[in-house]
Amino acid sequence: MKFFGIGLSRTGTKSLTISLNQLGFNIVHYPNGTTTLQELMAANYDLSILQDCDGITDITVVPYYPQLDQLFPNSKFILTVRQKESWLKGIEAHWHNKPVFDTNPDNEDKMRLRRFLRLAVYGTYTFNADRLAYVYDLHHKNVLDYFKDRPESLLVFNICGGEGWEVLCPFLERSILREEFPVMSKKSILKKMLAV
Repeated sequence: MKFFGIGLSRTGTKSLTISLNQLGFNIVHYPNGTTTLQELMAANYDLSILQDCDGITDITVVPYYPQLDQLFPNSKFILTVRQKESWLKGIEAHWHNKPVFDTNPDNEDKMRLRRFLRLAVYGTYTFNADRLAYVYDLHHKNVLDYFKDRPESLLVFNICGGEGWEVLCPFLERSILREEFPVMSKKSILKKMLAV
């Protein structure tokens, strides 16, 4: 069994990764190595990185959840969600700092993967609110439709809306942790720093 976070970028995928690791799973967030790029470009979804870990989160696996479901039966899929307008603001700021081209040749593989995934997931390299809002709605609809007869395989998880261990742990058949759920947004980190 594997675990896949199939939420779009800026929906709490880093927080999900940290929480799954705290529960004892070895989860990788956004693997962006050369091997992963080559495998995805060759439509090889039995990613070699999965030999050494329990799962992957973020857009590296978002377009391929049906193939991963077939390759890894009985896996758990977690769709992290966020209020759409808030998500659009977050993705605009995120993409502003993450160009798809770089003059440094050492970054070329990372840039190629970023371009590949932006096209595969979003259909665009640059921020376009209308296009991204459409992709957001379509991705959620497609995931819900795909898993409609298998609710035990999918958790829709709103970390940004305040959900935490009380939702995640029962889905994974784990005891609910008493510690604070990890929320990794810049805003939440700033609030914690100011509270000290």
